[in-house]
Amino acid sequence: MIIAVDGPSGAGKSSVCREVAKRLNWSLLDTGAIYRCVALTAMEKGVDTDPAECGKIAQALDIRFVADKSGQKVFIGERDVSKDIRTFETTQCVNRVAPMAEVRAQLLDIQRRLGQSTNTIVEGRDIGSVVFPNADLKVFYTASAHARAMRRLKEFQAKGETIDFEEVVKQIQLRDETEYNRKESPLIQCEDAIVLDTSDLDFEQSCQALMKLIQDKCGV
Repeated sequence: MIIAVDGPSGAGKSSVCREVAKRLNWSLLDTGAIYRCVALTAMEKGVDTDPAECGKIAQALDIRFVADKSGQKVFIGERDVSKDIRTFETTQCVNRVAPMAEVRAQLLDIQRRLGQSTNTIVEGRDIGSVVFPNADLKVFYTASAHARAMRRLKEFQAKGETIDFEEVVKQIQLRDETEYNRKESPLIQCEDAIVLDTSDLDFEQSCQALMKLIQDKCGV
C-alpha cells in the first residue's frame, strides 16, 4: 500500500505521518528530508545557487533512513544529519534548491525506490501528482498560514533557535509561493485527494484524522 500525503510547508505532515506510520507499523518516507539533504550538502559546499552542481549532488546522494526509539534518523553516508537538515538556515536553503529541475529529476527514482518496498506513507509536495500518481490513497494535508507559522516557530524554539514570528510567516509565504508556482512539479491538490485541514486540530486529533482515512480506505 502507498499512502500519498501532500501539502504546504509547515502544515505538520512530517510529525503526524511519522506517528501514524509508527502506530500502523508501516514505513515512512519523508521526501522533504531528501531535498533537505541535497540543500544541506549544497550549502556546505557553497553551490546552493548553482542548479547544475545541485543536480550532481542529488544524483550522488547517499541517503539512509534509520528507525530508532525517537522515530527516524536521516544519514548522508555515515553522517547523522537529522538535526542539521532541520535548522532555519537549511530551511531557507531548501527554498532555493527544491524547485530546481536538475534536482527534482535526479531524486524522482530515489523516492520511488525507497517508497515501494513495503506498506508506506509517503509525504511531500508532489507525491500524488508525480511520484506515486497511482497511490492507494491521496491526502492533501493543510492548515492556515497562521497555524503553520505558530507550529514552525515552536519547532525552532524547542531546538533553542531564536527567530521572530513575522520572519517565520514570511518564510511560510515565500515557500508557498515557490511551491505552488514553480514550473517543475508544483504543489497541487489532486482531484482524487481527500483534503485534511488541521488548522483547529491538535497533534493527537490530526493523527486520529489521518488514521481514520487510511483505515477507511485500506481496511487496516
